[in-house]
Amino acid sequence: MAKPNLAADDVRAAFDAAEVKFLGKGTFGETWRVDSVDVGGQPTVCAVKFLDPKNFNARLVQREIDGLTVVHGRRFARLHEVREVAVAGTAHTTLVCEYLPGGDVASNVTESGLPSQKEVLAFGVELLHGVKQLHDVERVHRDLKPANIILRDGRWDTPVLIDMGLSKGASDLTMTAYPQRVGSLIYMAPEQLRGERARKSSDLWACGVVLFMLLTGQHPFVTSYAGKSEDDIAEEITGPPAPLPAHVDPGLRKVILRLLSEDAFERGSAKRALKDLRKAMK
Repeated sequence: MAKPNLAADDVRAAFDAAEVKFLGKGTFGETWRVDSVDVGGQPTVCAVKFLDPKNFNARLVQREIDGLTVVHGRRFARLHEVREVAVAGTAHTTLVCEYLPGGDVASNVTESGLPSQKEVLAFGVELLHGVKQLHDVERVHRDLKPANIILRDGRWDTPVLIDMGLSKGASDLTMTAYPQRVGSLIYMAPEQLRGERARKSSDLWACGVVLFMLLTGQHPFVTSYAGKSEDDIAEEITGPPAPLPAHVDPGLRKVILRLLSEDAFERGSAKRALKDLRKAMK
């Protein structure tokens, strides 16, 4: 895990908290667990994202806030409030969010190994339901990856989407100067790697990569990263993916391979993928 820029004692003092714990770094800041935060008059354990003042951009902050508030329910972390605090004498904007025990997908795989196929199916249904909720309100996440999916209470059937800093409305005027890669390289769709705008179909590609990796422990296209540049890796993410193991359920296999179609149009929609995965669970 990357090391924090902030000191634990300074984070503790900013919220007058007894206990704090560094959780990780995201695109625009770092997140800490902070105990006993006053939320509506109640002491609450929260995940507090400290936005980096050096990279502060009001529009990007508003984008993350919009992403956290436009959708609701168990598949998304709840934003309690936006709070300004002083950390070691420097003003920080913080996003005070629901704390989700259980860890992200990446850490769960590292600690406990790959989930069973049954767990992958249950995870896939809930993941695609969350993506569908985003797409239904015309938003695109743009950075779906294991580190941005929390397992609520460590359960594979309760994934929660986090880190909405790159998410944007599907029809919004872009703040990104294209061509430019926006997101995490090995989860980017071919069109993103070409520097094109990420669309709903790009989120579906990322879902396909995550599901493939949970079943196999391997990326569907990249077998090794050693000594390779970003451009080298991007060139490998093309053509048909590696074969899935023979024991993978045919319905699950069909959905994953469709999500990994090089042609964005062939990936379909989150609604269709969700419907097909639900059939595979029966």
